Amino acid sequence: MEKSDRFIRLEVELEPVLPAREVAVAYLNTCGFSMFEEKVNGLVAFAREAEWDEPGMKAVLTELRLMAKIEVNTEFIKSQNWNAQWESQFEPVDVEGRIMMRAPFHPQPASGLDVIIQPEMSFGTGHHPTTWQMMRCLLDLDLEGKSVLDIGCGTGALSIAAHKLGARPVVAFDLDEWSYKNTLANCHRNGIDGKVEVLHGTINSLRNQLSVYEVVLANINLNVLKAEMNQYSKHLVPGGTIAFSGFYTADVPALRKAAARSGLKWIDQSSREDWACTLFVKTPISA
Repeated sequence: MEKSDRFIRLEVELEPVLPAREVAVAYLNTCGFSMFEEKVNGLVAFAREAEWDEPGMKAVLTELRLMAKIEVNTEFIKSQNWNAQWESQFEPVDVEGRIMMRAPFHPQPASGLDVIIQPEMSFGTGHHPTTWQMMRCLLDLDLEGKSVLDIGCGTGALSIAAHKLGARPVVAFDLDEWSYKNTLANCHRNGIDGKVEVLHGTINSLRNQLSVYEVVLANINLNVLKAEMNQYSKHLVPGGTIAFSGFYTADVPALRKAAARSGLKWIDQSSREDWACTLFVKTPISA
């Protein structure tokens, strides 16, 4: 099996499960792991072998042992093996009866927004509390005719939902090649080919570095958010809104400080299973 065709599958059993599972997800995300499956007694995480940081993973496991008794199992697999497992277990995600995120093999919902997602090793099916909250946040933003930038788009779920809620234009990007290709595929599954501009790269990959958006979405880990905050603010119109998730409720004060330094004013936040979602507005120049 070629290295480029392999994934590392990490299964961790934890006792007690919380808060160790949430800590594991947050820190494994910095070691190349981009897809997580929560279990009753722990989690399973997947990383592309070429992006896997083995020393980083071992450091995370050492940290977890200070919080819980753990049992660890790792193996190398082909991506389609995981996809088959996912298809046998995946359930639709209902966001308050107003958005249904489902796989292609699930029936279309009778009402509400229909978002078809097949992850193929990309993060963002809606099962994780951060994705669910970001999707819920979209429902309150009145996106009709507004420009949207989706930073670290994962499966493209947020971009697809934003477009279906009336946002125009919508631009999405992700550093991970799997996520880039998966977002394109999911746009096709939703019948919106070419209606969401999808880029492979970082925020510096935007074709027009002077472009600004009325709404910015960023569901990424805390360290990346803090490091790139000024760039996010630069691409947001004065008075525009930006939604952040991907961190714990306890990390909100640190995020608010970083956001304030970039001219962003906190206006709201929510939490789900101790994961936070925050909303900021860019202070108008005249203010």
